[in-house]
Amino acid sequence: MKVISLFFIKLFSKLPFRVLYGIADFLYFILYYIIGYRKKIVRNNLLIVFPYKSKEERKIIEKSFYKNFSDFMVELLKAFTMTSEDYKGKIRFTNLEVLKQEKDVILLTGHMFNWEWLTGIAPDLPQENKFAIYKKVANNFFDQEVHESRSRFGAIPLSVKDVGRTMIKQPNDGSHIYFFVADQSPFKNRIHYELNFFNRMTPAFNGYDKIARKKDYVIIYVDMVKLKRGSYEARLKRICPEGEKFYENEIVEKFYQELAQNIKTHPGLWLWSHKRWKYTSGIDYQL
Repeated sequence: MKVISLFFIKLFSKLPFRVLYGIADFLYFILYYIIGYRKKIVRNNLLIVFPYKSKEERKIIEKSFYKNFSDFMVELLKAFTMTSEDYKGKIRFTNLEVLKQEKDVILLTGHMFNWEWLTGIAPDLPQENKFAIYKKVANNFFDQEVHESRSRFGAIPLSVKDVGRTMIKQPNDGSHIYFFVADQSPFKNRIHYELNFFNRMTPAFNGYDKIARKKDYVIIYVDMVKLKRGSYEARLKRICPEGEKFYENEIVEKFYQELAQNIKTHPGLWLWSHKRWKYTSGIDYQL
């Protein structure tokens, strides 16, 4: 069954983009108008983040999200057979020179479409050793296939549970780069830090903060922008400390500040269907 599933996934993946985006249009219609996939979660999240916008304005963002999400779904499957040259035509970095450092680098981004394609341009990064930090997918078969897809171009998939030990062991010599999708929601029993994110106390994953400060890594934020359908730009910005060195959780706070600005500027690109405030102690806005 798994072999058959993989066969059809890769067969689907080989379809040209014009066909895939036609499928994405149909998928958008199904998800938004027929199924209403997580629509209550999306609307509640939009109300939390944009309480000052009108219902009509939030509706525009809502539809934009579902269209981008549908594109993301077919792009994720397309990644199974994309080549390095394919990625160069679909995603590019700006300010790439900021990665040329004598120290190791941590790349931080949020669930902004299309974060999954970032590993495809790993050959363009100046560091010899590239690590893509990931959280295991519930479906073991799909998790394995995504794992292999991410590693095809030189990025080494590294489980979040193993990343701390790996980073501590590696020398900080500028030859390593670690890529985190850092707006993951921690499990309820692993919440160690909360911060103000869109005027709501929000549990934040902060495991990378202590290691980054101890090892004195260079911190880079990746501002994801969708230029047009199937074309993305990863804009790199260095995050610097207020003083000589980062204070505790300063990296986490500044990451969320950058992410908030990214969301405000391109609201249709964030993963609004994610239960971001699932464990917050704040009171939800009512729809």
